[in-house]
Amino acid sequence: MIDIRLPADVLLTIGPVKFTNGHFTAMTITVLFTVFALWFRGHIKLIPGRIQTAFEFITEFLMGQLEPAFQDRRRAEKFFPLLMTCLLFILIANQFSLIPLVGNILVGDVHLFRTPTSDLAMTLALSLFIIGLANVLALAISPLHHIGNFIRIVPILKARNVGQFAQASLDFLLGLLDIISEAAKVLSLSGRLFGNIFAGEVMVAVISGLSIYTQFLAPIPFYFLSIFSGLIQTFVFVLLSTQFIGSSLTSALDSKAANPAPEVA
Repeated sequence: MIDIRLPADVLLTIGPVKFTNGHFTAMTITVLFTVFALWFRGHIKLIPGRIQTAFEFITEFLMGQLEPAFQDRRRAEKFFPLLMTCLLFILIANQFSLIPLVGNILVGDVHLFRTPTSDLAMTLALSLFIIGLANVLALAISPLHHIGNFIRIVPILKARNVGQFAQASLDFLLGLLDIISEAAKVLSLSGRLFGNIFAGEVMVAVISGLSIYTQFLAPIPFYFLSIFSGLIQTFVFVLLSTQFIGSSLTSALDSKAANPAPEVA
């Protein structure tokens, strides 16, 4: 019988807080990645090996995407650790279920591990953090400009005739639509990652569970398809996050440069 569950299984409940197998897997990945990072830091060489070469390639690729988005190399370097961490975490998380025997470990009747990105709560949390960070940074740099992008009340107050008032009212409604657009970014960013990873796991589980004859060889092409999809979705998530943060930050900085604060005598 195929066991497919949309919500993550609860491993532990502490008061109102539910600790799921998705949380446990995310924490496990974080610990393993931290240990690997500490080991890797002490083994960086002038002449790189295969692992170091792979990381250097990813680093150069990501920096090549960050510089145009942030329009400044120093600014891109400040956000590089955050976005590189997101890339590596999601990259590992997307492929976690492909590790042999991991999916067979049970605690009672509950699986101990679950691919974190196949849990909608996890992808929503990541997306909320990215979109929230973009808006908080823009608000901190140029609060009036950023708020004015969503609540366009000033043109209404400056309207002097019916035509100007109608145009200002339309701009006000468009500003409210921009608020909905920010919420849509969260849903789009999280739903795309969750949907592709969850669908890939379901596809492999269905093919494997059709009969004993399809349990081992038949799923192999779908495993490769799942790996490829996981890689693509990792870079899509990080590149979209880069664009969201970069465009919001650049717009706020340009507004601040165009309207500097008056000097106090």
